[in-house]
Amino acid sequence: MVQRLCRIHDQLTVVGFAGAAAAVGVIAMSFWYEVVARYFFSAPTVWAYDVASYALCPMIFLAMPEMTRRGAHIAVSYLADGLPQRLRKSLALAVLLAAALVCLTGAWISGAETWRQYVREIETISAFPIPKWWVSVFILYGMLSSSLYFWRQLAGEAPAAVAEESRS
Repeated sequence: MVQRLCRIHDQLTVVGFAGAAAAVGVIAMSFWYEVVARYFFSAPTVWAYDVASYALCPMIFLAMPEMTRRGAHIAVSYLADGLPQRLRKSLALAVLLAAALVCLTGAWISGAETWRQYVREIETISAFPIPKWWVSVFILYGMLSSSLYFWRQLAGEAPAAVAEESRS
């Protein structure tokens, strides 16, 4: 059952990552259209900047879980590189735990705010307003999904680290 849920999580992450790539395309096309309309036809748009700014949040937070799954996030390893192997594993576990908790807390906060925006029907302030929760729901997804990947990594790493430390 757990493996099936993990596969579903991975498939959802792949779809989300494709959505992030599509958001990059939407941003590029929006600005391209604006430049062409403004400078070649003297007809600037009122929507291009708004569409690009709305696509920025999904672009980031749909890509975030895939980067977490791959371990492709930024890491400053100066301290860890100077530690003995036994302590590196303990530090790695502590960092995974902290990252999982921070992402889970971020998901909780963004979820509460997204719900508030939905209930109060809050809209963006722009020339092309949309409900704010349409944008902020992606923050909730990215933080929650990344947290799940950190927990999965922790569950996979912790038994190996405990076994390795007991052999030392």
